[in-house]
Amino acid sequence: MELSNEFRERFVKSLQGRDYVLYGGLLELVRQRGLKRINTKVIQIPSTDNGMYGVVEAEIETEDGIFKELGDASPESVNRTIQPHLLRMAATRAKARAMRDAVGIDMVALEELGGTLFSDEVSVPDNPEDLILTFGKYIRKPLGQVAQEDPGYVVWLSENARDEFIKQAARNILEQQDKDGLDDFPDTATRRPPLH
Repeated sequence: MELSNEFRERFVKSLQGRDYVLYGGLLELVRQRGLKRINTKVIQIPSTDNGMYGVVEAEIETEDGIFKELGDASPESVNRTIQPHLLRMAATRAKARAMRDAVGIDMVALEELGGTLFSDEVSVPDNPEDLILTFGKYIRKPLGQVAQEDPGYVVWLSENARDEFIKQAARNILEQQDKDGLDDFPDTATRRPPLH
C-alpha cells in the first residue's frame, strides 16, 4: 500500500534505520477501509506452567472481509514495565498484525516491539557503542558493552545482522578496535551463531 507523505509524517517513525507504523495509523487506515468490528479472544493465559507465554487472537472485519492474526507475549519479548501486562501486549500485537493484513501494509507497528524502545523520540546514537540492542540474548544492552563481554557476537552481527544499521554499527566498532590495536576478536568460523 502506498502511504501519503501526510500519513508518513503523522504515523511512521524511524528507529535504528527501520520504519515502523504507529498503532493509531493502522487504526486510521482500517477505518478508511470500512472497519466494522475488532474482536479479541484469549488463546493462552500466561502461567508458570507455560513459561508466562500469553497468546491472543484478533479478528478484524472491514468491508473487504475478515482478517485474523495471533499475537504473543512473554517476559523475554517485552520490556520489564510491560511484563505485568502480557495479555494486553499479546492483544496489541494480534490486533496490529490483523490490521496490517487488512490494509496491506508490511511495516511492523512500533507498539509491537513490546516497549523495548517505545518512545517515538528515540534517536540513533552517534557513537555505535551506545546503540541499544532490541533483540537476542543481549536485549537492552549497549553494543559497546556487548563488545567487551562477547566480542564474537559483535563479529557475528557485523556479518549477519538483519538490520543494516546494526550490522554497520558492529562493523564500526570492529574498525575502531583495529585502529586501537585491540585484536582480541575471535574467529567466528568455530562459533555457533547466536539466537535472535
